[in-house]
Amino acid sequence: MFIKFWGVRGSVPSGNPETARVGGNTTCVEIRCEEELIIIDTGTGFRNLGAALMKELPVKGTILFSHVHWDHIQGFPFFTPFFIPGNEFRVFGGTSLPMPIEEVLSKQMTPPCFPVKTDLFGSKISYQDVKPDEVIEGKNYKITLAPLYHPNGCYAYRIDHEDQSLVFATDCEHYEDKPNKNLIDLSRDADVLVYDSQYTEDEYYGLNGEFSRKGWGHSTMREGLKVAEAANVEKFVLFHHDPTHNDDSIGKIEAEARQLFSKSIAAYEGLQIDLSEKELPPSLFD
Repeated sequence: MFIKFWGVRGSVPSGNPETARVGGNTTCVEIRCEEELIIIDTGTGFRNLGAALMKELPVKGTILFSHVHWDHIQGFPFFTPFFIPGNEFRVFGGTSLPMPIEEVLSKQMTPPCFPVKTDLFGSKISYQDVKPDEVIEGKNYKITLAPLYHPNGCYAYRIDHEDQSLVFATDCEHYEDKPNKNLIDLSRDADVLVYDSQYTEDEYYGLNGEFSRKGWGHSTMREGLKVAEAANVEKFVLFHHDPTHNDDSIGKIEAEARQLFSKSIAAYEGLQIDLSEKELPPSLFD
């Protein structure tokens, strides 16, 4: 199993010289299970992934939505393979809103907010709403999901391929009085946990002159490491970086994480992880 990160920011894209090394695109992750393609979320990084996939036509893949907040769907209208006949995609997602995932994505692409409607897509796209504890099957992989603590709801996904496993858990706020049992159970003995590390402890708790971010739906690196250790996870990836965090500040958070859990790395655009390798690839800050 291979993972490649195309968008690693949270909340809103961050494009300026101080964030260029880590990257400013919002959430999009590519997973390959041999020939099978899985994509998690379609933030602005989804556009660049689409451009790369144009070299592999025809494209068949599965798209998973953690949830449908803006930073996770903004790239959906700009994915070039959607417009090409012969491509096929399965789309899975859930929402606490009283409408299916297909309707949410279609409404995003309607006037006056967007000029191109989904009926101009040339590829074959099927949509399916999923519920907690459901299982999604592929030719050589199994995907299970669990609910997270986030406004309007969110899913964590676990992907198992042969003896390798990845858990993707972004946009999750931690419980202060108890560990997130759903996520710990989902992450048990996983090779990699990708976790929402958007805030520092000072930012989240409103310390040292900061205002509190409690209730905003995001977590910290330290809380993520509690999950990794409780679930016996091998590698930890800091993800969903705050748009106000520049490259240097993310490097400092990663260094702190490595002191606590040696196999930690801050996600950046272009980072590739081979789950068959025992060690993580080099950090951007090494």
